[in-house]
Amino acid sequence: MLFQNFRDDEMRAIFASIEDYLSNIGQKWVRYLDLGCRTVRLVGYSDEFIPHIEKQLTFVLRDNCEKYDATLYLWKEENPKKFSETFAKSNPKIGMRIRMEKVYRKAKNVSALNNDEIYNLTIIDESYSKVKTAVSVDVTHGFVSANNFAENKYYYGVNDLSPEEFIKEGHIFVQFINNILKTETSNLAHGAVIGLNGNGICFCARGQRGKSTLSVLSMMKGFEYVSDDYLILHNDAQGKLLASPIYSIITLSPEMYNRLYGYMAGSQFISNNARKDKYVFNISNFHSQFRKNYPIKICMFPEIVTDPEPSIRLCTKEEKGRAITNLIQSTLMQTQDLYDHKTIKKMYNMVKNYPFYKFNLSHDIEKNTEFLRDFMNNLDKQPREILHDDRIFTDITFDIANLLDTETGTVYTMNKFATNLYENMLGGVLPNIIEEELKQFSDKNPNLENELRIFVHALTDKGMYQPTLTIGAKPNINFEFAKEDNYKLSMTEFLEDKYDEIIKEKKENELCVK
Repeated sequence: MLFQNFRDDEMRAIFASIEDYLSNIGQKWVRYLDLGCRTVRLVGYSDEFIPHIEKQLTFVLRDNCEKYDATLYLWKEENPKKFSETFAKSNPKIGMRIRMEKVYRKAKNVSALNNDEIYNLTIIDESYSKVKTAVSVDVTHGFVSANNFAENKYYYGVNDLSPEEFIKEGHIFVQFINNILKTETSNLAHGAVIGLNGNGICFCARGQRGKSTLSVLSMMKGFEYVSDDYLILHNDAQGKLLASPIYSIITLSPEMYNRLYGYMAGSQFISNNARKDKYVFNISNFHSQFRKNYPIKICMFPEIVTDPEPSIRLCTKEEKGRAITNLIQSTLMQTQDLYDHKTIKKMYNMVKNYPFYKFNLSHDIEKNTEFLRDFMNNLDKQPREILHDDRIFTDITFDIANLLDTETGTVYTMNKFATNLYENMLGGVLPNIIEEELKQFSDKNPNLENELRIFVHALTDKGMYQPTLTIGAKPNINFEFAKEDNYKLSMTEFLEDKYDEIIKEKKENELCVK
């Protein structure tokens, strides 16, 4: 059930009722997380959180701290449904809605099992966000989470804290840490940072592009290390970009674990992440190589190629755009912040004035690391051109196009079929020629030609496409992508308070442009 339109005093009462609920459980411990530019106080009402915190947050965990910027309250929620009922009793507007829903469902003879769904609550505090939840009670999955953005207080109750179940949710507290780090000069990032001699490299790439293997092996072979996954990017008072670690864990596929086995040096196995495709290890045995407030000097765009030897060169303008899009879009996907235009522009401004290098990775991971070592030991001799950026960045990875408008801070995503047609257009095939080719699918989707016209209009209107004819360019329609996407084009625009399907159908099946 979704609840909105609360006054400030009503939101304060909602958070006060959560703290009243916790006061009846009883506080058991307090710890702190030193995140470099921010400090988080952890207040625990259950000892079962402690092993997870100690294993995942080893490097940043502190017993004492003079001051802190935010508080995260933690407890084991034995009965999420009971929490929801107690919570509703102390908040009349919510309680009344649940009672009305009960009466309605009883009249409709809804089963008792489905009735539990009414206790799944979502509360939005629109003064802070029309998208991110202020309070979420998920009885079905056994979670309670709340974000009091006004007072920097956060709340997290979990029903099942057994290691295999809890760790499969991913890195502990990452969504809360993301909210806490969201300041004018700092942000959580999904990337990797390592370096040598105090010179940090920010690897800008989404998953399966080799950055994690390169970063972890480099650390194991003596590089300075911040993270291969989640990290903190923040500007100091002079505007320098610094990186700090959060987690003391790495995740390795079984194949990478076998290849890196000889370098693990006693790293402690934690879990298989409740799956068989990832192993989770604590790497506190490498803490001597961890760096906090580590200065970024260059950015790199890694990509696995078929070349027998690794190579590094300056990025082209298009490659730099892909790298930045990878860094930002990957971060936004992981933190569910695709609507946050302010964060997009902030992250872009953090990295745009650094030299960007393309790192072509060979399949010999040891050779890649040693090549990078030689490059960094001679960093002062490397070319350092800083390219002027276009407004629109385009990245096509795994047959999906993600576009970033750096001026507005807007992300656009296409499905595979639309990406295929967009690539044809970028290659100089005119839309009218593509339209002729699509007539062969008219029995599959009679609206496809109209969808194409809307698609081209949107791309042109938003500055993502200018028609150019390349002599000899022939359309190359991917029939598998067309079939996979049911012969429909999709282009999503992530606005500040929602997402918009640019190509969509009205109820009477008449297509429109938003």
